[in-house]
Amino acid sequence: MEYTDKYRLIVSPQKEMQWLKSDQDEIEYLVKDWNKLLESYKENLLDVVDIYNTPDLVRHLGNIFNKKTLATGVYDLFDNDPDFIDSLFKVVLSIDELFSSFDICNTKNSHLDIILPARELCGRSPLNIADNDPKFGIVTYKHCVPQTGLTLNNLTHNITCLKPSVKPRIIKNKLDIKENRKNSYHILFLPWPKEINNDSFKKSQSKNTTLNMDSYFDFFDYEPKYEIDEKEFISIISESIKRVGTIDLIVLPECALSETLFDKFKATLLECFKENAPSLLSGVYGKDNEYSKNIASLAFISDNKKFEKENQSKHHRWFLDKNQLRNYNLSHVLDPNKKWWENIRINRRHLLCLHTKNGVRLCPLICEDLARQEPVAQAVRSVGPNLVISLLLDGPQISVRWPGKYSAVLSDDPGSSVLSVSALGMTLKSTGLGHKPSYDVALWSEPGKTPETLTIPSDADGLIIELQINKEKMWTMDGRGKDKVVLRKLMHTPVNISDNLTTVSTLKKNLIKELKKGA
Repeated sequence: MEYTDKYRLIVSPQKEMQWLKSDQDEIEYLVKDWNKLLESYKENLLDVVDIYNTPDLVRHLGNIFNKKTLATGVYDLFDNDPDFIDSLFKVVLSIDELFSSFDICNTKNSHLDIILPARELCGRSPLNIADNDPKFGIVTYKHCVPQTGLTLNNLTHNITCLKPSVKPRIIKNKLDIKENRKNSYHILFLPWPKEINNDSFKKSQSKNTTLNMDSYFDFFDYEPKYEIDEKEFISIISESIKRVGTIDLIVLPECALSETLFDKFKATLLECFKENAPSLLSGVYGKDNEYSKNIASLAFISDNKKFEKENQSKHHRWFLDKNQLRNYNLSHVLDPNKKWWENIRINRRHLLCLHTKNGVRLCPLICEDLARQEPVAQAVRSVGPNLVISLLLDGPQISVRWPGKYSAVLSDDPGSSVLSVSALGMTLKSTGLGHKPSYDVALWSEPGKTPETLTIPSDADGLIIELQINKEKMWTMDGRGKDKVVLRKLMHTPVNISDNLTTVSTLKKNLIKELKKGA
């Protein structure tokens, strides 16, 4: 349907196809057929079953898969075979509707709750719902439906097909959520490091950078000299708990933590919160042999209450040109007459998507991945997360700059709420073109509203961003309306590290005491 652009026939009928109310009704009957088939599979433990108790489904599958269609080009089929077109739409839409009853974090006693895990036990990938060779595309889960425009993303509610250039990673956050906070989502954003030294940027000495390139190009490594204090990390979490009771997600910007420090913070959260640990999302730097490492690490409560970690690599190298070197006051460190590429390895494209029990669908991005429209941004629009968090090492987060423009694009299509965050140390460095030091460390964008800059006071250490989980109706182009979980901002407030910074051990004990009080 994408290759031929024929999905538009749903709303713009031609002689070979018209989509009527009776066609919509037939989708419901086909869903019943699929359930009969799945019931049969369940009873026979995935052995071969008799599908001929579902005659309508068999007829439609026969119209799609037969000797004639397999020997005919898809363009000719769409132009000359109305039965093929009719059956194709109805099979695709009925499968999409079937998945309305499925949630990977919550068991609803549907047949899919048994069939899909059973497929995994048989060696099938949990990331690809389809059984086709993933080189031809990956079918995976979807959430938001764009309510403007007309693309293939407007056609389905629950499943989508990604091009093979991006491989999804579905993460299940199995954290139990108390009834009184199922409609809230609290993010603690720490814009750390609060200071970035100029010598954190340096010319790369790696042998891997000796590419056959013009001398105008060179490579740099980012190696921060400032290590974040664990005592400050524990203290600000305690103060945040006192303020809002619960924290669902702790976020730090691009390259905020070393791998060692991320793992230490992860262990601290597990020690203090145990199976109720909030998720931790941070940019992580390090060494990858001769390359620098720039990844997003996400820690979360997984199956069996384990606190696990998944990584997503950065997919586009940052480059520093003359204007950026001047703006960040780095011209004495890196030659402004060159174009400096970030010395990172470009790995296989992946897209993490964290599913929570209260309906949050979170996709993290790193810096340039927000701006470059291929291939990751296209996958984000297809998957339709209701929350995108972009980790940046960037200047002030204001709507007129590039993060604001690209965040607004995702808020329009697929309808995501987008949070872009940068380190305070970097926004304070952005003075070389005549601007004042900036405390605009984050930007929030949601559908239907102007992007909002989140400014941290000069005497504060972090921001608590309070979101409300609502449900809004979204429509597919064929006329199916579904209530979808969305996140809308209520407020943000600054939070400070306690003045009483004792030992790490004492701070942990104090945090555990606060948690035992009931929140």
